Amino acid sequence: MAKGNTTSLHEAAAASGIWQSGANVKDLRSACPFVQYGRLAEAHERGTAVETMWTIYRQTTAAHVDHDLVEAAYAEPQLRALFPFHSHRSLNFSRCTGFPYTHDVPVITPVDGKYRVTWWKNRPPHGPADIGETDNPRNAVALVLAHLPSTCGPAVAGTANDLDESDPT
Repeated sequence: MAKGNTTSLHEAAAASGIWQSGANVKDLRSACPFVQYGRLAEAHERGTAVETMWTIYRQTTAAHVDHDLVEAAYAEPQLRALFPFHSHRSLNFSRCTGFPYTHDVPVITPVDGKYRVTWWKNRPPHGPADIGETDNPRNAVALVLAHLPSTCGPAVAGTANDLDESDPT
């Protein structure tokens, strides 16, 4: 979540050492001004990555984000508790906050004024399995809610690999 660019091997080594010592990104940036990071990096450290990511999507002006869809999903507490992420214009929801994300929650993709809900967990060899298509984002969100895994709770810190080791879902 942090990156930097320097031509100095000494600075690069110092940054690596500071990071490996357990410093947070703010202290790393203070000691190594060439290091950059965004608000999501600090949110991960505070344990507020889910809330921060929702805020980022709700405030973005990026053309690939369907704001009506984001607001419809955010209005539902079960989805608001999951980590949202975009991929190929699709709104995805993960049970963890780190990459790789989980893919066991249906995905919503705006397509030509409609909203396609698909299932990536058990996809056929040629792409996602269709759940359905709706005319508006609220109905697409309802389809996602109807297909949530029964054990789907709030997103946790970590990656899908971490969940695979501890969670049968």
